[in-house]
Amino acid sequence: MDESKKNEYKQKLLDLVPPHPGSIGNYAVRTQLREALEATADHLEDGDYWVLRNSLIDDGLIEQGRGKGGSVHRIPPVTAAAAIPEGAPPAALDVASVTATEAETTGPTARPEMVLYEPFHNSIKVGYVENYRIKRFISQITASQGRRLTGGRWTRPDITLVAVRTYAFTPGKRLEVITFELKPSLDSALEGVFEALAHSAFAHRSYLAVDVSSYGDSVEDERIVHECSRLGIGYITFEKPGDYETFDIVTPAKLNEPDPYEVDTFIKTQISSVNQDELREWLA
Repeated sequence: MDESKKNEYKQKLLDLVPPHPGSIGNYAVRTQLREALEATADHLEDGDYWVLRNSLIDDGLIEQGRGKGGSVHRIPPVTAAAAIPEGAPPAALDVASVTATEAETTGPTARPEMVLYEPFHNSIKVGYVENYRIKRFISQITASQGRRLTGGRWTRPDITLVAVRTYAFTPGKRLEVITFELKPSLDSALEGVFEALAHSAFAHRSYLAVDVSSYGDSVEDERIVHECSRLGIGYITFEKPGDYETFDIVTPAKLNEPDPYEVDTFIKTQISSVNQDELREWLA
């Protein structure tokens, strides 16, 4: 990207974002911006779009939102200046209130869960980290580790992302563990809520991700949305595990502050030695 034209490109991108309260998907606005620039013989790489988008977010002009592949919307001037306090912590999960009948729903035939891991992992490494502005990270599939002692089934997230982040006005480096529990259909999604909640013992953000490709437009998941929102668990639906543009972050994961000892133990027992070495180098 031509740095001398960066401000011009930012304005073009901002012009493509509809007025408040409208929004537009990252894929759609990126495509429109690319077409607009190509008309003037300029070229836009995918990475250039994220730089421009993030710069507009930093300027307080737009904000990222939900939708397949993520979206952006304008911030009204008064909203951009307002400080929004954090909400109260979610109530504890009342496991006893969830009956077997509620958990055992019937739905379309789902793909085996294991076939989702690799493509979903690739989407997280490309789409999720860009959308949430994560630069330094390690990630791996942590679902199947054989007889390795990791503390039990519910202590093994399917996908784990560990980020090392820095902020302009917060001193030092921050390590953030982000976990993803995948489910092949809504039939097992309620169990996935419990599993994702268990991950909060060592994760800063926990997500439940459900394949809804076989449901079409008739997805009935109000209970899942309610429980995830109440417990601070992120809820993602997707149609193609290898295509982040089909991901919809229905509810964002709230920041959790686990015991540092639990975080340390999780990384030691479930993250590969190669990735551990890389984390140590970044945190040094």
